[in-house]
Amino acid sequence: MTLQVDWRALATAAVLGTVGGAVFKELGIPLPWMLGAMCFTTIAAVSGAKVAMPRRVRDWFLTVLGVLLGAGFTPAILARMPEWIVTMAALAVWAVVAGGVAYFYMRRVARYDPTTAFFAATPGGLAEMTMVGSQYGGHLQTLALSHTARIMLVVLVLPIWFRLDGALGSTPAKALVGMFDISALDYLILGTCAIGGAVAAKSLRLPAANMLGPMLCSAAVHLAGITDTQPPYVVTAAAQIVLGAAIGQRFAGMKLRVIGVTVLHAMAAGALMLALSIAFSAVLAQFTGQTLPGLILAFAPGGFAEMSLVALALGIDPAVVAGHHLYRIVIVVTFAPLIYRRFFAPKTPPDLTTL
Repeated sequence: MTLQVDWRALATAAVLGTVGGAVFKELGIPLPWMLGAMCFTTIAAVSGAKVAMPRRVRDWFLTVLGVLLGAGFTPAILARMPEWIVTMAALAVWAVVAGGVAYFYMRRVARYDPTTAFFAATPGGLAEMTMVGSQYGGHLQTLALSHTARIMLVVLVLPIWFRLDGALGSTPAKALVGMFDISALDYLILGTCAIGGAVAAKSLRLPAANMLGPMLCSAAVHLAGITDTQPPYVVTAAAQIVLGAAIGQRFAGMKLRVIGVTVLHAMAAGALMLALSIAFSAVLAQFTGQTLPGLILAFAPGGFAEMSLVALALGIDPAVVAGHHLYRIVIVVTFAPLIYRRFFAPKTPPDLTTL
């Protein structure tokens, strides 16, 4: 099957994303390439400009981010994994509580139907919850926009809040890896992790395969001491631009009034979920010895890729954050449909033969 791509819309999104990233970097905003691309592309999409970032392109660049995250796994991180048992157990409780609070808001305030409210409130993967929710009869655009707006809220608020509040202290800047700082052998190793890891994860039908597979493969080669390098900065910046533009372009083709109302409700529900994340994290920080910023990122109702990138940008252990978000996605994608069918589905459910 031939991949149909609107090259002009793709080029527009790429140019706007790059310009937005450069502007945000010049302004000293955290995570500039992703946030700048997201904001500039969103404005263009809402204004009616044709922008597009195809899923296939996004998936290619997610493999780069997976390799980058895998490079953050160290023996010290592995030694701390027993600490995750407590926080992951709490994360499952948080998912139920936060999802319940958001569902209550979506039903009582936003007045969404039960199916749309349930899957818009469930803190799972954007693509997974939108797809499953629409197949159960939820409103597709509302679901997609609700999850996108919530992720956008979290990605915008947390990095800026941490920087302004001084929660991270004086995190030293890491040296940027140049294109010519990596040997040909290391390029081969990292490239094999990106491609081979994605192919293997897809064959095993793992969630977020294009990012998880390369991340696990990269973690393995770094822990084994086969390489100690990471993808060059220019490539990882490009991957962040693509990810930011992919979020922004979801607003294309929607009426401004519909966008405004849906985003308002999504951000209100997202703020409630984020407040619960902070509350859970504050309590856990007292008992686990883990840092408050790290726990907040691990519990934040954002996306797997987005929160992992925020952790990298802010100098927080990306393995801890990525591990918790992967766990959250797995349990939510596994149990949300079961909970919906048991407690929320209408008496005469829609035809689910396509599931």
